[in-house]
Amino acid sequence: MKFKRSELLKIQRAAVKVSEEAGALLMGYYRKRLHVREKAKSSLVTQADLESEALIRTRLEKLFPAFQFLGEESGEVGSHQKRVPTWHVDPLDGTTNFVHGFPMFCVSIGLAVGDEPVLGVIHIPTVGETFAAAKGCGATLNGHRIHVSKRKTLGESLLTTGFAYSRDVRQLKPAIRSFQAAHLEARAVRRPGAAAIDLAYVAAGVFDGFWERNLSSWDVCAGAVLVREAGGKVTNYAGGSFYMSEREILATNGAIHPAMKKILKGA
Repeated sequence: MKFKRSELLKIQRAAVKVSEEAGALLMGYYRKRLHVREKAKSSLVTQADLESEALIRTRLEKLFPAFQFLGEESGEVGSHQKRVPTWHVDPLDGTTNFVHGFPMFCVSIGLAVGDEPVLGVIHIPTVGETFAAAKGCGATLNGHRIHVSKRKTLGESLLTTGFAYSRDVRQLKPAIRSFQAAHLEARAVRRPGAAAIDLAYVAAGVFDGFWERNLSSWDVCAGAVLVREAGGKVTNYAGGSFYMSEREILATNGAIHPAMKKILKGA
């Protein structure tokens, strides 16, 4: 299915409104007493996650009943067909940050057709920033156009990454090696703990590059569109085509992409 530009922009406006409504809901819980449970080791969920996803799903299903929905907390809703537009939603990316009162968390709403992201909205309620992009329509921050950075070397670059929640040293070793290699060459490396924010800030030129493995579609769908529409490059670690199902992503301003591929070689 292909969308017209006007259709995508209409969907984008609706997604922005829904993301900001969900963000307001999250702020009602922020730094307050929460009921927290572990889905898996070190992977948390709160009533804020659940209520945010329920709100987003209800609003989007009412506005776009023909679309499918895939959320972090609920999984697939209804029967799933590959070529039907599907929402990929993280209602609270950065739950651990949220639980501990660290303000780096967001609402991430992406739309994809099959494995191709076509629209993305990321709202960071603590700082009042809403990023939006649609295929062929450019990327914006609070309605103003944004572009990736123009830095050309790793030595002047600020990078960001994340590690999977794992206590398995064998799984962590490749991530630690790539972090060390990047740290030795880049100006600095950060790990804020929310992949959607990492990608949004690559799109805005704050970060120059981001890489991570073992991410789900709701972590990267929206951000991948943002980076591409801001003029950046999104691939797998080897520089090949990016597919959400591969669960790895390298996103940069484009200029440092070859250098980052070398950093990640063998990771």
